[in-house]
Amino acid sequence: MAEVLLKSDGVENFETLVVIEFSCKLPPPSVDWILKKITDPRAKGGAELLACTIVDQNLGESVIHIGAPTDRLLITAEFMEIKKQCKDGSLREISLADIDDFQGSGDLDGFLSMAEKQKIILHDLEAVRALDTDDFIPGLRNVALYHGEAIIARCRNDGIIVNCFPLHDKEELNRLSVTWYKSFLKPQPLDEIQHYFGETIAMYFAFLGFYSLYLVPPAALGLLSHFFDPDLTGIELVPLFCAFNLIWSTIFLEIWKRRCAVLAYRWGTINTEPFEQARADYKGVLGVNKVTGRLEPHYPKWKRLVKYYGVSVPFVLFSLILAFVTMVAYFRSESAVTKYHDASQTTFSGLLMFVPAIVYALIILVMNSLYQRAAVSLNNWENHRLQSSYDNHLVTKLVLFNFVNCFMSLFYIAFYLQDMALLRKNLATLLITQQITQQISESIVPYIFYRYRKVNVEKRHHFDNGSKDEKYNISVDVKLQAEIERTKEEYSGTLYDYLEMFNQFGYVFLFSAVFPTAAFCALINNLTEIRTDSFKMCRIFRRPFSRTAANIGVWQIAFEIMSAIAVATNCGLVYLSPRVQQYTSIYGSMNVVLVFFLIEHIIIFIKMALSYLIPDAPDWVEVALASVDYQSKQAWREQRSRKGQEHLQNRLSQKTPAVSPQKQPFDTLLKRKVDESSSKAELAETASA
Repeated sequence: MAEVLLKSDGVENFETLVVIEFSCKLPPPSVDWILKKITDPRAKGGAELLACTIVDQNLGESVIHIGAPTDRLLITAEFMEIKKQCKDGSLREISLADIDDFQGSGDLDGFLSMAEKQKIILHDLEAVRALDTDDFIPGLRNVALYHGEAIIARCRNDGIIVNCFPLHDKEELNRLSVTWYKSFLKPQPLDEIQHYFGETIAMYFAFLGFYSLYLVPPAALGLLSHFFDPDLTGIELVPLFCAFNLIWSTIFLEIWKRRCAVLAYRWGTINTEPFEQARADYKGVLGVNKVTGRLEPHYPKWKRLVKYYGVSVPFVLFSLILAFVTMVAYFRSESAVTKYHDASQTTFSGLLMFVPAIVYALIILVMNSLYQRAAVSLNNWENHRLQSSYDNHLVTKLVLFNFVNCFMSLFYIAFYLQDMALLRKNLATLLITQQITQQISESIVPYIFYRYRKVNVEKRHHFDNGSKDEKYNISVDVKLQAEIERTKEEYSGTLYDYLEMFNQFGYVFLFSAVFPTAAFCALINNLTEIRTDSFKMCRIFRRPFSRTAANIGVWQIAFEIMSAIAVATNCGLVYLSPRVQQYTSIYGSMNVVLVFFLIEHIIIFIKMALSYLIPDAPDWVEVALASVDYQSKQAWREQRSRKGQEHLQNRLSQKTPAVSPQKQPFDTLLKRKVDESSSKAELAETASA
């Protein structure tokens, strides 16, 4: 855990929350300039954070440890509309005026979690932009800046900043590890995951666990189907199994929406649609946002459209053609190996029969990896303003290519070659090979490299005893922790994890008719995937910044589209099965086609009816949201009424100018008449005397 040092000899409290690592070739004036931008007040264009520079004497690298004072964190938390739990149990946005109404407000230093503090610091760092006087980075005259450019994002893109990551909390991470990947038979601690890593990562692991749970019925039925009908020749069992899978996939997706609503309500992210700010990497000419009135870059929409339709779309089409050519080459090699086996009939030729499918599965993984890098580069080049737009365009590119690259060969075998035995063999090979290779490449290999780098760091770590800023001090343990975490892999986000689940979902439900045990293979993989992914998050990857999420986003639509396509593919596979083809000679092919066409539409109707009948959120969540909305409106009305009454009282209490007797109140006039009569009586008595 990052230490908080007590004040001693002029050294202030400092808690390392975020670490920035610079390139070893960066000159000292550049480091000092960036450090000044981080620590300067906001009025001067800085982030107004605490920072301390540490120098690695062995490598000559400069590392900045960043913290923040409590008042700055709370002010930014209110601006970011971060929600915390009130003493009455409700979740509300932080309000400094009502800070005493929140739980844990007695200790303001610990009021915000470490993940929330790091999220706030990232927001402040991304808000640092170049001023009119910042034409270039000192010491790097070739790095020109324009007014309003995000400095930290520019430095990261140009390799000036090598790493920028939040520091782990060792104590909390150890507690989370015990209840997460070290407890194989216990449910995942989703609330603890959300508290430590944020809603986005917690939502992914919630989806992975929920999806794995709903794979149990298809896996059990698939094993029964394989046991009673291993050759899939039964006309009764296979169609029923396919119909169950198709309806079950819709039930899973609809109930997941309800589960997602419960989690989002519990974490305070449901129905929260704050104004989305521009991405830190968004580039353009600085101007005034018409909605917020704040300065932010502006980029013409027509330029983005030209990039998208002129470059990105043709590149995607070219990639799809390349995937098709690769598939054709695979089938030619498969045909050559088959001819060789038919001619030789040896054990070697029999084993050689599996080589083309395995090689093709590995080629698919390599092509997916290369395409993913190209898609990310194109998406960055398109310069999307909002993070949601950026994610949607990237997911669209990845899903389209992966669907063609992973499933096109299976569609070709199923509906062109109509070879069910070859389809079953290729489907099993693709599914199992990809699962094994992904487990090795994503878990075992990174862990080996991490252990190797960690040992080297522990052998050679030497730091300055002091820092360039003598106002702060960093303990040796925190320096060593930051140095070790620098050697870890950077977590690329949940995008590729969802993509992996998307491909698996297609393998399981698109071709249920020919490979019923696919669900069982996927279930076994997911049970290990949950633990390996959680182990990676805790021990292999650097800690990612916490990000807010209310659902799984556009992936919900992608899974629903895959579920709809599965209806057509399974009906087509059942129709092409040998037992069904026997009925075409008896009842006529047209009549059989009409029957399957009718069955397909009945299943689609059932899926649509389930989507309509199953609410997206439980009733108690809807009632709770309505109650919170009502209470918010009532509080706003009471506040407005109270302010109105105070304003009216202030106006009435002010000294008013004299008015004419005709407009004076009756009591005032009566009092004046009495006073005048008394005065006249006194004068009369005086005159008579």
